[in-house]
Amino acid sequence: MGEKETSAILGLKRELKTTRNKARAAQDEAGRWRRIANTLRGIAGLDDGQFGNLIRSEGLSAE
Repeated sequence: MGEKETSAILGLKRELKTTRNKARAAQDEAGRWRRIANTLRGIAGLDDGQFGNLIRSEGLSAE
């Protein structure tokens, strides 16, 4: 394997590591927003069905 190929592989490994870190950060952020949404749901007094309808009406997934 030549220097050019080795450099390309190392670049791809760096890119993969960066992408994984970004995905992990996005999952963490989604979890925080999910907790906020559940807190607001409790404050509003919505049951599971009402909350699911509200989420879907805004075009979001009700996971």
